[in-house]
Amino acid sequence: MLTQILTGFYNTLSAWVASGETYNLVAPGSATPPYVTFGLLTESPIGDFADFEGVENLTFYVNCFSSKSIAETCSVADSVMNVMDGASITASGFTSMKCVREFISSPLFDLETGIYQQSLRFRLWLDKT
Repeated sequence: MLTQILTGFYNTLSAWVASGETYNLVAPGSATPPYVTFGLLTESPIGDFADFEGVENLTFYVNCFSSKSIAETCSVADSVMNVMDGASITASGFTSMKCVREFISSPLFDLETGIYQQSLRFRLWLDKT
């Protein structure tokens, strides 16, 4: 079940790619920015009259990275938001109900790596079919 949801989220999120990549959890050491990483934060079922786990309520984080500038980091985040805000996630065994952005952080800069980062959080509701 979770594999199908992660795959659906990845497939939708990957559409942001202009010249970057999308990675689940962590980018490999050889990854060159810009890129995004994503992962599951929470998963909690919501019951209905037919099934006490009839709806899946999930939150995902998406981290956007750039080595050039805050402007490029924000541009990557904009691309992710354009793809994910209101997206219909395709996951086997589920009907997509809603994908909503809940949070976007201020851009950060890591002195050790020289990479900028901006984080987003999305909530996803899927109905079991």
